[in-house]
Amino acid sequence: MKLLTKRSIASLVVLANLLLFPGNTFGGSPKREMRGVWLATVWGIDWPSVTGTTPSVQAKQKAEMKTILDRCEAMNLTSVFFQVRGMGDVMYESTLEPWSGFVSGQRGVSPGWDPLRFVTEECHKRGLECYAWVNPFRWSSGTDYNSVPDRRWKERGWLLSHGKYTVFNPGLEDVREHLVAICREIVDGYEVDGLVFDDYFYPNRIPETPAAADYNLWQEQAPWMSFGDWRRANVHKLVADVHCMLADTHPDVRFGISPAGVAGKKHTSAIKWGMESCGVKADDWQYGEIYSDPLGWLYQRTVDFISPQIYWSTSHSTAPYEPLSQWWSEAARLYGCHFYSSMTLAPLEKNNSSEQRGELLRQVETNRRLSTTGEFGSVLYSAKFLPKLSGDLARSHFSSKALTPELRRGEIIMPEAPSGVKMKSGILSWNEKHDTKNIIRYAVYAYPAHFSREDIMDEHGDGIKGEFLVKICYGNSTDVPLGMAYAVTAVSGASIESEPTFVK
Repeated sequence: MKLLTKRSIASLVVLANLLLFPGNTFGGSPKREMRGVWLATVWGIDWPSVTGTTPSVQAKQKAEMKTILDRCEAMNLTSVFFQVRGMGDVMYESTLEPWSGFVSGQRGVSPGWDPLRFVTEECHKRGLECYAWVNPFRWSSGTDYNSVPDRRWKERGWLLSHGKYTVFNPGLEDVREHLVAICREIVDGYEVDGLVFDDYFYPNRIPETPAAADYNLWQEQAPWMSFGDWRRANVHKLVADVHCMLADTHPDVRFGISPAGVAGKKHTSAIKWGMESCGVKADDWQYGEIYSDPLGWLYQRTVDFISPQIYWSTSHSTAPYEPLSQWWSEAARLYGCHFYSSMTLAPLEKNNSSEQRGELLRQVETNRRLSTTGEFGSVLYSAKFLPKLSGDLARSHFSSKALTPELRRGEIIMPEAPSGVKMKSGILSWNEKHDTKNIIRYAVYAYPAHFSREDIMDEHGDGIKGEFLVKICYGNSTDVPLGMAYAVTAVSGASIESEPTFVK
């Protein structure tokens, strides 16, 4: 009888898990990786396709959302970035801002249900993290909103306009306090796993002359600073304030920003923050046009992760993907933060060829290969394009489940191992720990019963090998097939994993 080699045993493990968990192929996927998707709601970009307040509209909106989240689960994503505040309007029950017309059809009118609560719960049912995506400053891209809160903001002089864009004025302390209050309202009221901003700051190309609407405010507050530095400092203040609020109240909630894809040129901010200049030909336009300075956030450690929008191909003439991915990875390493590249799937809309899909798969691989910290991550823009690439990713780069990388903030506290783990009639259950301040979820591992515990442990000390990870649960039970051995770990919001509890 031929003896089984380690390779053949591993092949049997793969086969067994394929049969028991058909969504997993246990290929070369890392155990820890951010695999996110942007789910845009302004103008119904990704969701919803219809607006209104009737029961039939609500049912259609919920069904559409479930379809999106089912796909995210099937392709082994880890996180959904759900846009809950697009233009000073919100998709949850707020005491501070009006309901979004992008869900109800009319700004300030309730849709009759709470999308953020629904999405958070539905994400967690599928083992997905839910991040609240907030546009902190944008108020309008041309529409003159006139709900009661909008009129109040106008009367207080909170709005700053240039061209067609109007934003909440970052130079006003009352505005910044209001925006922090919005973020706190979200994390206090909803069990979100993270908070993320995108790339809208000051109105594009607002002048640095006396013609600017905030010129007098600059002169009153900080005439010794350049106009541009004062504006960038105002953005820095909000970012720092939100970070401090989260650290004080919800330390497990991650905070990140998704700026434009090119930053840190020699003539903008690289030297200022002690970073090598970004070597691509494309310009760092965000520094002087919308007053976004990502290296400053990284240097000040006021974000947990950066997710720049690197929306160009590997062969792009001025902003090629690979050197940008490498530069951002090095910047994150230098400042002790995480880099999760935001990639666009939009080219697939016009060119859903194997070559174009291959380009995007190469970008995911590039993010892994060039990582200088060992923490991988890709965030896909946006949800409506997932059907065009989901099969390719699920069969290759995202072939198994993953935990998100460990958060680098504050004291590292390992959660307690689950207690009361038992198996009965195909249901694996454990005692759930309730924590009002910290996030707790559970990782479920399945492996052949004849394997020893030594066989399944990661040689680098990261607990059980990722190839055996089969489910992530926010509750205290899950259905599993018979015939395997199981282990369950508790996982904090910072993705710190407990010791495993085993059951056969």
